[in-house]
Amino acid sequence: MIHFLPQRKNLVFFKNLLLRQIRQDYLENLTGFAWLIIQPLVLLAVYAFVFSKIFQARIPESGGVTFLPYLAVAFWPWAAFSESIIRASGSISGNSALIGKVAFAAELLPLASVSATFLMNAAGYLAVLVVLTLIGAPVHWLTLPLVIVLMLFWWLLAAAIALVVSTLQVFVKDVAQILPPMMTFWFFTTPIVYSAEVFPERISWLMNLNPAAWFVGWFRKLLLWGEWPSQWPILLVPVVIGIAFWLALRFFRRFAGHFEDFL
Repeated sequence: MIHFLPQRKNLVFFKNLLLRQIRQDYLENLTGFAWLIIQPLVLLAVYAFVFSKIFQARIPESGGVTFLPYLAVAFWPWAAFSESIIRASGSISGNSALIGKVAFAAELLPLASVSATFLMNAAGYLAVLVVLTLIGAPVHWLTLPLVIVLMLFWWLLAAAIALVVSTLQVFVKDVAQILPPMMTFWFFTTPIVYSAEVFPERISWLMNLNPAAWFVGWFRKLLLWGEWPSQWPILLVPVVIGIAFWLALRFFRRFAGHFEDFL
């Protein structure tokens, strides 16, 4: 049986890793923290201009929602998701000095990286929601508790993928070059800068195979339209993601014993 974080020392070590990751990536210099806010805002502005003005992207007419909040509510969680996976992919190879020399659960490295990225991006997401409210977008703040729960499962999916890709990168160095364009492809095949309704009905079923599309849809339903889930099938997605994380953890631990030989 796999036990996740079975010892108190692993919890303490995870906390230290998390704090170190936040300090190194965001807090040790002003530009690191500022860029956390500025970069997604710049990308958001570029995508909003290109797709709303140049390509004339259309969204479903509902509740007075314009293109900017429609994009922003989905774009920021994706930014956290994508950045966390890319950062965590090198967490094992980047900490080779610890592997085999310090007794700890190696999976804590990618998990701490994913967690730090999500925590810091959560601050940016909250700031975006406040700005959207100030400019008159219909943000439904009462749904925020459920959005937080949804974000936790979004984190769990990112963590599962991070465990797999961080393992692969130890043995296949090309993962570092392959992963960013793959995440870009995933971004454009997810209805973030467009509506899922643009797909013809005969291929719309493909969207059901994209877990990111499900999350994006519910971030919008909760925050922009205030829709609460009312049907039990929504519970299947968290169960599937939980199983995916468990399998990813098993995969990681299956190969963790060989990391030292390849680092």
